[in-house]
Amino acid sequence: MWIVAPLMYYSNALHSAFLPILSSSVFDNTGKPYDVSRILTPEFLFDRDKFEDYSNVYLPITYALAYGVQFAGLTALVTHTVCWYGKEIWQVSRQSMVSDKTKVGSLYDSIGHGSSIRPQGLSRKKADSTVEAGIDTSMQGEDVHTRLMRRYDDAPASWYLVTFVAMLAIGIFVVEYYPVYLPWYGLLLALSITAVLFIPVAIVMALTNQHSSLYLICQIICGTVFPGRPVANMVFTTYCYISSAQGVKFSSDLKLGHYMKIPPKLLFQVQMFATLVSSFTQIGVLNWMFANIPSLCQPDAINGFSCPLARVHFNGSILWGVVGPHRFFGAGALYQPLIWFFLVGAVAPILVYVVARKRPMNSIWRKINLPVLFGSLSWIPPATGLNFSVWAVVCFIFNSVIRRRKPEWWGKYTMTLSAGLDSGLAIGVVVIFFGIIFPGWMEGFSWWGTEIYKQVSCVYV
Repeated sequence: MWIVAPLMYYSNALHSAFLPILSSSVFDNTGKPYDVSRILTPEFLFDRDKFEDYSNVYLPITYALAYGVQFAGLTALVTHTVCWYGKEIWQVSRQSMVSDKTKVGSLYDSIGHGSSIRPQGLSRKKADSTVEAGIDTSMQGEDVHTRLMRRYDDAPASWYLVTFVAMLAIGIFVVEYYPVYLPWYGLLLALSITAVLFIPVAIVMALTNQHSSLYLICQIICGTVFPGRPVANMVFTTYCYISSAQGVKFSSDLKLGHYMKIPPKLLFQVQMFATLVSSFTQIGVLNWMFANIPSLCQPDAINGFSCPLARVHFNGSILWGVVGPHRFFGAGALYQPLIWFFLVGAVAPILVYVVARKRPMNSIWRKINLPVLFGSLSWIPPATGLNFSVWAVVCFIFNSVIRRRKPEWWGKYTMTLSAGLDSGLAIGVVVIFFGIIFPGWMEGFSWWGTEIYKQVSCVYV
């Protein structure tokens, strides 16, 4: 992004020189933000005649490249998972389906002093190959936490099944009763996509703490299957993405509860209660914001409440739900070359894997994770170069300088400091907004720090 985007921008590639170099908005042929209302019917459906009379949709160069790296990230996610973890996923899946508690218990080997960690039934050569692929061999057997948790009964599978059926029924009712123009089988399709890609997404999340977004693939599939329906596209994408994101977070919470020795049944009940409370809380806060914050989610919103991520989501519904993928990537389309990123993402992890297998364990090639690399760049927009540069500096200081010079301090306090900063930020935002901004004490307040960003950034960013 730092090199390719400026080069393409100043060479006017894809007509990008007529638009801002970085923006979370999409534009028409006059360089103004795209007015989607001009191409929709009163029922929020696509009107071809209005579209032809108005304009095609044009993307800033960073927006277009972001779509390209998301294409690459999607295929890289699949090939990277298959190359590095495919064999282990298949083995563990077969083992989990055919083994019972007695058989699993027999796989546990106590580790004596100086003994090697190797699952029973595996030769040293096979175990070493497993470690080389980056898989912890303990996944083949049972650890001490699992043995300690056996004193508690597992949450019955029927609890999860009943929850799934109930939520699915509510979801089908919502899409059929309300005018979102998404049929019930569209909801099932969204959930099926999540089910297929859940394991690759969860593996990358577990190893790197980075969530691989399914936004783009969901938008493209819905735009292809249900063209001309922007609201349906947003609903389809939300169900698909949220099911993946919340599923990964739920698994993470279950893992934390496993390590903390919380009874599985109690943990399930707490999770259900917390989900209900957070759902109503977020809906209440959202409606309060719409009622009390002027110009919310507009470029001129007060105190920066311009909703850049929500606008990216809305713009995606315009591109894929209204205009449609074929108008962007069909024969002769302006952005057709971006399709080649699918091939780049599919092939690149295979090349990295082949090279890494021939390198020693501490080789930099074994640390390359292309789904994370491509996925992180896809946050531009709404993220800017400032977000990435600050992250790079902080990451280098903590995970390189401090880790090498003060490893004991790093191991003891880094995670605590990170959690403390996150909590402090959340508390500070609430206190500042409700204690200073919302009462109106900031009216007329101005200094360099409140004005400089307006001079160096685009209003549409």
